[in-house]
Amino acid sequence: MEASGANIEVSEAMAQESVLLTGATGNVGAITLEHLIRANHKVNMVIRKTSAIAFFESKFADAVKSGLLTFTVIPDMTVAGAFDQPSSSATAIVHVATPLAGPGSDLVKEMIEPTWTIDENILKAAKKSKTVKRVVICGSIVQTALLPDFFNPNLVISEKNFNPITFEEAKNDPLSAYLFAKTDAEHKTWSWVETNRPDFDVVMLLPPLIAGRSPQPGYKPIANAPGGNSAVYTALLAGDDVQGVDNILPFVL
Repeated sequence: MEASGANIEVSEAMAQESVLLTGATGNVGAITLEHLIRANHKVNMVIRKTSAIAFFESKFADAVKSGLLTFTVIPDMTVAGAFDQPSSSATAIVHVATPLAGPGSDLVKEMIEPTWTIDENILKAAKKSKTVKRVVICGSIVQTALLPDFFNPNLVISEKNFNPITFEEAKNDPLSAYLFAKTDAEHKTWSWVETNRPDFDVVMLLPPLIAGRSPQPGYKPIANAPGGNSAVYTALLAGDDVQGVDNILPFVL
């Protein structure tokens, strides 16, 4: 099945899973959505604004018509119980969305606290559900070590590795806040699993920066913005020296 054209073809085979997906308006989430539909999984896409649905209804018209793709509007994912209803019929939850904040923002309220609050809401909803078998959370490789450590060719990463950044350091700038928020949320996720012993399994994916085709309409990379596409664009096309090219290589997948 090809992703070309206005629509992605939908197989006539029976859907394998019913997936609740967050973050599909972003680059990684949108590619995840494409793969799920190609694999004939039923997808309930969580979206913050009703106005954004029209684009996906047009791009995935066949999937929408067949009922393979549906939508749930959750304006604020930090609200307690926000995921309870859509999780009640899901067999898997794939959580790609993550709070981001720019310079001058309240990094604690807008990024650090919401990151875990949303994860916890999803875990609690999955526990209430009688159908969820797996929760997949998209984290980041930066949860495992300080950024300079990735230039060490002898670095070995396992499930025991965590970024040691502190809460005080996290309040300095958006990047530090992101590093702490993701690391802190993973710590709390495994603690939650240990305490609650859910019937479903939890998978924490830790990719490096991801770059590639963007399915977002009208997407253009911006220098020094969050994300893998921006990092590659900045290093290869918008940077002032070759050092940026060397620095980006350990992180890009």
